[in-house]
Amino acid sequence: MADPADVAAGGPDATTEPPGGLDAALGLVGLKLDELEGNSVGRIEGVLKDAGDDSPTWLVVKVGHFGKRAAVPFEYTAAGVGHVWTPFGKGTIRAACELDPVLGLSAADERALAMHYGVPEGSGRLEAVSGLGDEEPGSVPA
Repeated sequence: MADPADVAAGGPDATTEPPGGLDAALGLVGLKLDELEGNSVGRIEGVLKDAGDDSPTWLVVKVGHFGKRAAVPFEYTAAGVGHVWTPFGKGTIRAACELDPVLGLSAADERALAMHYGVPEGSGRLEAVSGLGDEEPGSVPA
């Protein structure tokens, strides 16, 4: 029998990924992304994951019916039944740089996006890509 403390710590007896892991993020593909007020932002079309540890980093969202694809920080989203919510408004997401979901994001792209969304220095993706060169991959398609 697995030791519960070992499983909780992600040790050798851990058999499931933690909540909010890559499988959970991939399960959001196809759902609507809404602002907290309930206004629709777009539809989630994909997930980007950390190039090093495979943790989910960004949701790829098609903004509007004929809109562009933008990345929204995974850590700033909350899933519900049939919807995902974000504190960022449609205008903020639309103003983010356009994303080619096949290429992913370089470390420089991630730093620019994190600053656009107001991610505090030394946290989240800013911390994760801090030691990478500008052209090194930060997040890749899942």
